[in-house]
Amino acid sequence: AMFDGTPDNIAQLIEPGRVHRSVYTDPDIFELEMERIFGRAWIFVGHDSQIPNEGDYITTDIGRQPVIVIRHRDGDVRVLLNRCAHRGPKLCMEPQGNARSLTCLYHGWSYDTDGALIDVTMPEGSASGFDKSKFGLARAPRIGRYRGFIFASLAEQGPGFEEFLGPMKANIDDLVNRAPDGEILLDAGQHRYFFRGNWKLQVENVLDSYHVPFSHASTVNKKGEQFSRREGDDTGAKVIDEAKKLKASDATADAWKGRRSYVVDFGHGWTSNTQLNEKGRSSAAYDAYVKALSDAVGEERSAEILTPRFHNSLLYPTTSIMGLNIHIRVIRPVSVDLTEVTVYPIRLKGAPDEMNFGNIRLLNVTHSAASFVQTDDLESFRRTQEGLRSTQSDWIDLSRGLGEEQADRDYNATMESAMHEMAIRAQYAAWLHYMSEAS
Repeated sequence: AMFDGTPDNIAQLIEPGRVHRSVYTDPDIFELEMERIFGRAWIFVGHDSQIPNEGDYITTDIGRQPVIVIRHRDGDVRVLLNRCAHRGPKLCMEPQGNARSLTCLYHGWSYDTDGALIDVTMPEGSASGFDKSKFGLARAPRIGRYRGFIFASLAEQGPGFEEFLGPMKANIDDLVNRAPDGEILLDAGQHRYFFRGNWKLQVENVLDSYHVPFSHASTVNKKGEQFSRREGDDTGAKVIDEAKKLKASDATADAWKGRRSYVVDFGHGWTSNTQLNEKGRSSAAYDAYVKALSDAVGEERSAEILTPRFHNSLLYPTTSIMGLNIHIRVIRPVSVDLTEVTVYPIRLKGAPDEMNFGNIRLLNVTHSAASFVQTDDLESFRRTQEGLRSTQSDWIDLSRGLGEEQADRDYNATMESAMHEMAIRAQYAAWLHYMSEAS
């Protein structure tokens, strides 16, 4: 049947434990996602540290809509649509910069950093009754900020930012509290790449621990341990149990199978931390960092902050935070089968330079375009998009652990083994909610 976008029609695409393949392949569904998810949801657009001074700006996109995130003279942030109010060209093409005003290259109209129209060239040609105040740049009607993170929503109405963020504040805190000065900096460049696949393939992968022993088999040594992914560790996580290999086709280590995933409202969720040798963690850079953090917050609080709780956290629909080798990853849909991913290394303000350098260097190894980990995932996404061209079977199975979800009182969340697919089912519940809501 043809997709017509009605709530009944959309609801037929999502069943308990399975979703219809067309959610990854149908351009009409993609168009509706742009309107109903990306036109409404709270989307991460940047961080205070990227625009520290008046007139500093970055350019990004909310779905396919280009925006300028800029600091106005009042010190506050504005999120402006990157489109001249006259005939429509983008105003800012640079990824970042500083501007006293924004001028369109086409006919020279210029705008203040809050979007107000300052100047129309050759004003004598303007129609009688032309009102400059009505031709400012369009702006995101709602902006939400938490600990330096800047989010925007293109919808006037809908759940507020506090409600959207909810318990995920703890996941942001977990990252930001690691900085001795209590702030993180997204000023160390970025990795950016495209993959030929639907955006949801990357979103689903963030909280999927089931794929690791298989997709990332090449990252594991003869002892079944992944390479070290953070400063101060000799080895990484125990993923494969070599003794099991002799007896079974599945040799996944029990420590890995013990991981948990958690979900809360709005499709958000996280996976529990990777089990590593916390007591043995040490290097010159790491020890200097622990001292800086302890000096700032005291030894007891420092030990609390350095006890890992979260591996990957997902702020649905676009943003993930990794707690192991720390970074922020932003997923941007371009078309139904093309997605852009931007990975921001994080500097911890107040941490020794060599600690921050170590974090950034390790990210080159794990999540750059030519890395040990991310490349495996991108290959899976590409193969999935190609495999879904087959029309003999219409459904994708997501039924692992269906019915085994448990309430978790500590986090006020729903919990299950991270080898299961609960987190992806929760993403599709949120997807269905966004997509079925009439405008």
